[in-house]
Amino acid sequence: MALTEIQLPNKQQFYRDLQSVASEIASRGLRWKELSDFIQRMETTDLDAMGVPAGQVRTDLNNFRVALDALVTAIETNDAVWDALRRALIL
Repeated sequence: MALTEIQLPNKQQFYRDLQSVASEIASRGLRWKELSDFIQRMETTDLDAMGVPAGQVRTDLNNFRVALDALVTAIETNDAVWDALRRALIL
């Protein structure tokens, strides 16, 4: 169903929203990559020193890192996504 005239944003606001989301995706992807790399560098002694319990919590932490890597890889390896982000960022 088409939007009514009242529901439609003006063009400048629409472009700003697109640029904002594209920028957010790019910055979040970088943040996710940095966090994944940090978790990857942590050793057992680091986790012990922080008081992170062994067992399931550490398994969950590793699984979270794997999920972050999957998201970053999906974004980084999809040329269509990056092309769309670039176009949105230069509107």
